[in-house]
Amino acid sequence: MKHAEFKAIARQHQIDFKVNDPEINIAADRFPIRTIRKNGKKYKIEVKSSLTWKDCRDEHNLYRIFFSGFRKEITEEVDKEASLTKGQMVTNLLRSEHIPYNVFFPMRHDLDGTARLFNRILGEERIATISQILVEHNPGGLKDGTSFDVYIEYAPMGANPGEKGGIGIEVKYTEKEYLIKHGTKEWEETHNASGIHLADNYSNPSNACGWFKPEFIADVPFEDKERMTSHVTANRYRQIWRNHILGASMILGLCENQDDKLTEFTSLTVYPKGYGHFSEIWGEYESKLTPAGLQTFKHITYEDLFPLMQECLNEANIPNLNEWMDYLNRRYIIK
Repeated sequence: MKHAEFKAIARQHQIDFKVNDPEINIAADRFPIRTIRKNGKKYKIEVKSSLTWKDCRDEHNLYRIFFSGFRKEITEEVDKEASLTKGQMVTNLLRSEHIPYNVFFPMRHDLDGTARLFNRILGEERIATISQILVEHNPGGLKDGTSFDVYIEYAPMGANPGEKGGIGIEVKYTEKEYLIKHGTKEWEETHNASGIHLADNYSNPSNACGWFKPEFIADVPFEDKERMTSHVTANRYRQIWRNHILGASMILGLCENQDDKLTEFTSLTVYPKGYGHFSEIWGEYESKLTPAGLQTFKHITYEDLFPLMQECLNEANIPNLNEWMDYLNRRYIIK
């Protein structure tokens, strides 16, 4: 499905969940009304797939957007993170900001099962033990605000003491590529007056890691439209590339904290199966990678991830595993 079609179906799915599922169960006529400006005029928009500020917390003052079985601990985690922008994350059911907490945060209760899960995703027995699972983690390797939606740190099989591996996860739901405006910091770090030109914080890890074919990270003049649209900084690929080179910066030891240095890394994107934008993009992005780069890049759908979670995670460590998995399927799988 194209973006507009998928987003419309996903929106209705989340509205139905909000109104009919006991996990949220808010009346259909309760939703925020936002004011937007367009062409100099003001318009009021009914945001039926969102919760009002009054409704976003339940009777225990916990955020309804999270699964009830882990709602208390997730709310406590979210509230203690002063740097998080909580508005859209705890009210907008259609966006992806809350999904890392619903899907990955509870894995902290079963690190052995989580190691089994990610070994299956990676396609080999690479992970010995998982040391931490972090949501919204920026190790600072790109000297900007780029962060992993989820970061898994582990000890690799057969590793020397102190050696670490990492998986940087990008979580998608209805989002698509975004434009960057001329003159913004992100524009200045990816362009100059002549065309595409990567600033050192992007150029150094992109070149040094050996994961990218040189022509897709080189300077490109504005007149060369074909190369402009196939470059890693093009709208279709930029966010995936930045997540990827954030991991490269950790391999290269460019992070603020040298404890974040890694010996191996995988960039993983999680997305819904029915969203054609991502189904189309993987082959295009992978064509820009060297053989070494291909070994550091993975993607998986929710439809494939959730059955693997059910298979690999242990009910002895997560007593409400079945209820949680049933919730994730009701909440995010669009049939």
